[in-house]
Amino acid sequence: MFDRGPNVGIEVITKHGFVLSNHIKIDQPLILLNGSPFLWNAPPRSPGFIPMKDWDLEAFKIFEIVSPKPELIMFGTGKEFSPIPEHIRLFFFKLGIQVDQMNSKHAAATYNVLAEEGRRVAAALLPLEEN
Repeated sequence: MFDRGPNVGIEVITKHGFVLSNHIKIDQPLILLNGSPFLWNAPPRSPGFIPMKDWDLEAFKIFEIVSPKPELIMFGTGKEFSPIPEHIRLFFFKLGIQVDQMNSKHAAATYNVLAEEGRRVAAALLPLEEN
C-alpha cells in the first residue's frame, strides 16, 4: 500500500480559519477526513440557536463516497456551541457515523487527539467568525 504520510491536524485556529500541521493556512470551513484536509463549501449559517437548521445534505456528500468511513465526526460549530439539526444527525447515523458537536476550538483539539491515537475520525470545522 501507499504511505500517505502523517495525519494532517490543526495547529492554530484563527478568527477566520485554520493553520494546519503542514503549515498551510486555510481561511474557510474545513473537513478533515482520513488524515487529509478538504476545503468545505459550507452553506451560510442562519441566525439563531441552530445556525445549520436550513442546511441541505449536499454539504456532506463526501461522507457517502469515502472509504473507509470514519467512526465519528467532530462538528466544530464556530466560536460558540450550536446543536446539530436532527436531519444532519440522521444522515450520519444512516452512514454508521457517530456525531459529536462542540465549538471549533474543542472539536479541533479532540480531532487531533483521536487522529493521533489512530482512530477513524473526521472533523467538519466552521471558522470562529464568518468572512
